[in-house]
Amino acid sequence: MTTTISVRVPRRPVEGCLLRAQGLVRSSELARDEVELRWRWLRGEVVPNCAFESCEFAYDYDPVSVMQRGTALQCAACVKANAAREELTFCSARCFIDAWPRHKQKHAKYLARPRANSEGAASDDDWCGGCVPTKRPGDDDEQRWEVLCDGPAEVSPSADEVGRRLRVECYGVARDEIVARGAVVTETVLAGPSGGGAPRRWVGETSNAEERVRVASYNVLAEIYATPNMYPYCARWALDWQYRFRRLVDEIIDVDPDVLCLQEAQRDHYERDVEPALEARGYEGIFAQKAREGAAGKVDGCAMFWKRAKFRLSEHRTVSFNDLARGEATALALADRDQHAFLLRLVKDNVAQIAVLETFHAVHHRRRLCVANTHLYSNKENADTKLWQALALSREIDRLVHRHQRDLPLVIAGDFNSVPTSSVYALLATGTVDPNHADLHPPNDKRRGPFSILPDPRNINHRLNLASAYRVALGAEPSFTILTPAFQGTLDYVWYDPATLRCAAVAQIPSHHLLTTTAKGLPNAQFPSDHIMLACDLFFLV
Repeated sequence: MTTTISVRVPRRPVEGCLLRAQGLVRSSELARDEVELRWRWLRGEVVPNCAFESCEFAYDYDPVSVMQRGTALQCAACVKANAAREELTFCSARCFIDAWPRHKQKHAKYLARPRANSEGAASDDDWCGGCVPTKRPGDDDEQRWEVLCDGPAEVSPSADEVGRRLRVECYGVARDEIVARGAVVTETVLAGPSGGGAPRRWVGETSNAEERVRVASYNVLAEIYATPNMYPYCARWALDWQYRFRRLVDEIIDVDPDVLCLQEAQRDHYERDVEPALEARGYEGIFAQKAREGAAGKVDGCAMFWKRAKFRLSEHRTVSFNDLARGEATALALADRDQHAFLLRLVKDNVAQIAVLETFHAVHHRRRLCVANTHLYSNKENADTKLWQALALSREIDRLVHRHQRDLPLVIAGDFNSVPTSSVYALLATGTVDPNHADLHPPNDKRRGPFSILPDPRNINHRLNLASAYRVALGAEPSFTILTPAFQGTLDYVWYDPATLRCAAVAQIPSHHLLTTTAKGLPNAQFPSDHIMLACDLFFLV
């Protein structure tokens, strides 16, 4: 058996987004660690998206436009004849039909040519893969390719590469000799994302006054959850974190919040991408990771940022619902079996952040603002778990607020995974829950154990004074804050204390039509998360 190298690389590169190649060595003579992989990246000529000469989109590489046009078509006869991809690919059925009278005349030319050794055959919809063990990569078309760089297994395409295909060559070296070669060619490089999903319109009285505090809340969809299985309608390149991250930052810059609460912030991305990007734009932040174990950096959590020019951090704490559940189980002195059932229902690894920020206004009139950020448990079958978490969080906040002073302004933001008819919403909005609420009387379920994890309904309450910013500004909650084919509804909220803060305006939720222009749900090439960012302008009353 000769030594071979199979090369894989994401099929569709995007300007400014890291492109990482993978090489797999197979050999009966050499151990894997005996073979060093060396890489070379090349770029081809600018090629059209469509083989129809009159297509208006032939040289349109905008990612949103590409996703709007949908799946391209290829001429089967040309594929069999091994024609160049730019000669057999059409951006739509209309272009293929219009081009057919002239295009079919090319078939005789293609069939008369000797078939070349196929290079970089696609292994699936989102990756290019190929194995070329014998010929030197580039022998047949040396003049078509220009060397970009030698050495790294990853590159970030620049604006100069937009509209060009990239070729990655891999050389296996052992004992100072090349023992195997592989090469693969990508699709054309798309232009990098620019601007947020769409400029947000504001409803109400917007102002840049010093007294204003703009608060935003955003579930940014962690990479560990952004899988093709979960979002099959979204192109793989649009699901890629590097692509979505640029969109996310653009959205945040467009909204320009003074305080930003993020959910599903993945730890490695927070440290490598999010925190440095926002720090460079004048923000400071803190991160709280979910309590579960995971591969290095591959656990999400909550992140809170504030503008350094406006606030400083006075104090903060992370709330671990796991720790609160264990403490309550101990306090209840449950039997071992009951304690196991109790914790099985409540230990879900969710966390919250509570911070007290202090303004940089006049020394004798510095204002404080308490901000809480959370992401409650997601399973719709666990309404009691979510209610317990909301109750526990409200009591933790209550302790902090009343330790400071009763008129400490308060904001609670996040993804509560609860619709407006839920017990969680009722608790936050009214301070209590109707004893007859359906969430307090779930159908029989053996997982719940012989008792309820919730206290007596008369004790499900809190002393906080809360109003929903969007309900106050719009008269009702939005129709949705998450939009996918499987579910659309309102799960995200920004709550505030109306006795100490006034809600003057909110950022309008984009229309269903606008959100689904490029795909049947979120995320997509235009909108980087399955959730929509919420934002509101609050003014101090005290």
